[in-house]
Amino acid sequence: MNLLSIQSHVAFGHVGNASAVFPLQRLGVEVWPIHTVQFSNHTGYGAWRGQVFEAELVLELVEGIAERGQLARCDGVLSGYMGSADLGAAILATVARVRDANPRATYCC
Repeated sequence: MNLLSIQSHVAFGHVGNASAVFPLQRLGVEVWPIHTVQFSNHTGYGAWRGQVFEAELVLELVEGIAERGQLARCDGVLSGYMGSADLGAAILATVARVRDANPRATYCC
């Protein structure tokens, strides 16, 4: 199974892709992580550093995967913390694009 995981990443702690990728890989899933943010830690600590990535970056990375001819091999999209409304729109566009390439692909948010 190939899974495109579009969610946050933190340097300290385990949330978003920092917590999803390794367990899924241990279960035999091929995970293609794309980060929506890179923060020092979970925002629940009250203070953090880092940045929210632009929606265009997410779409550019998806385009790179598409150029490799891999979207048809994508069995699902997993999304999490977005950081901005623009990223939500980019994720929905990505889900539509994956489903165009593989109508059996699922989406979990």
